[in-house]
Amino acid sequence: MEELDFRGLLDHFASQGFQREEQVILGHFGTVQTLLSLIFGEPVNVRLTDQKEKDEEIARSVNLLCGDTIVCFAHTRIPVARNRGEVISDISAGSLGLGQIVVKRQIPNRRELVEVGRDRTGFWRTYNIEGPSLFLTISEYFPREPFEKIGWTRSEEVTDG
Repeated sequence: MEELDFRGLLDHFASQGFQREEQVILGHFGTVQTLLSLIFGEPVNVRLTDQKEKDEEIARSVNLLCGDTIVCFAHTRIPVARNRGEVISDISAGSLGLGQIVVKRQIPNRRELVEVGRDRTGFWRTYNIEGPSLFLTISEYFPREPFEKIGWTRSEEVTDG
């Protein structure tokens, strides 16, 4: 499911019963940190929780926090050989979100949505960001509770899946 396949994306969301608010988040391809800051009305910050390099791949985990509340868990696989040195340096420093790095380095890119899902406790997506000497696979999980507390999503019975 590619970013520009809007009809396919909308049809997929409709067939899976995603709420409009979930669709806004799952179908957004700007920086998720900015989008979440707008939704929650205050800055959302990235906190690096784990980062390891093994077999020429960096595995990076972060929490996106609004105050003390985790509003997104993200895990990224970064193949070192497919990314330019300055991107790897920024990732190794651990102080910026990946979207911020792409913007900072002004790397043209395309994003491909690989998977979306939802259940009673949250909703998620996996997507690739690809550009010249850039390749990232990002999986994001959005716990439902913080979004319900601010009225962004509504509580409903969701079939696990």
